Amino acid sequence: MARAARGTETRDMPETDRADNRTQEFEGALTPLPDLDHASEPELLRFMESAIDRLSVDSLVQIGFAVRAKRLAKQEENQLTARQKIEEQLRNSGLSLRDLFPELLPTTSRKRADGEALPPKFRGPNGESWSGRGRLPNWLSILEKGGHNRQEFKIPDEESGPPPG
Repeated sequence: MARAARGTETRDMPETDRADNRTQEFEGALTPLPDLDHASEPELLRFMESAIDRLSVDSLVQIGFAVRAKRLAKQEENQLTARQKIEEQLRNSGLSLRDLFPELLPTTSRKRADGEALPPKFRGPNGESWSGRGRLPNWLSILEKGGHNRQEFKIPDEESGPPPG
């Protein structure tokens, strides 16, 4: 009977009053909706936690996707902002990333970690040299095709190291 009485009441009420009743029923079940423009993060979090209990599994899945997407977007934005600040500070100070972290960046020349060039391990008949690393040089390739053995051009170990001193 309570339903019938309530239904009759609602039917006789103007549409705006019915909407107000639904709003009051909703507001009574949840933490009051904070002023989103002025609410603190803890206030928003409390409201959201109380609202989550009323959502279906499907709605929670949708919210989960939205939260992950927003988190990734904010992380990328934070990384970009941090990078821009660091680059600006470097420009203002006259430093480069290579100055601060030389071990992390690739070098532009083929040198050893201590800064010296790699010693040659092979020397050609016309004074060409090769460290034995990287692509086979043309001069050695031509000589090998002509029947020579690579070991013929190997520099003895005592000669290939850095000069004594």
